[in-house]
Amino acid sequence: MDPIKQLFYTEQYEKQNRNIKLVEEFIALPKKKSVTSKFYSKYERVRPEEVPVEYIKLIEKFTESVPRNIYDYQPPMMNMDYGWFNKPLIPNSTDSRLHFPLKQCEVVKTEIRIRETDKGLPREKFVGVPFYL
Repeated sequence: MDPIKQLFYTEQYEKQNRNIKLVEEFIALPKKKSVTSKFYSKYERVRPEEVPVEYIKLIEKFTESVPRNIYDYQPPMMNMDYGWFNKPLIPNSTDSRLHFPLKQCEVVKTEIRIRETDKGLPREKFVGVPFYL
């Protein structure tokens, strides 16, 4: 092999391998998706009583945590407010002045009116050129 090419390749491999780190200690990460095992393999299956207690506690802690427990600062923007404050601004009450849901939107009301007025009229079948995508 040409010595210049060999120097180039060795330099390239050294640069690539500089950032590679061999990890021999494995821990459970609840945010990462694990590679699923083969359901038919009897060797890869773990029985529930064999699962380490630390893993179960880690998963429970992760599922019960809310952003307020994870971060020590307030959300910087209003759209990030979800999940930070559990207490409602106005407590739920049975006062009808504070509860007024819409029964129907304006589009649905208009469509119902149009269909009611067109109920007895004959409809002509479309005879124009069909439009295809």
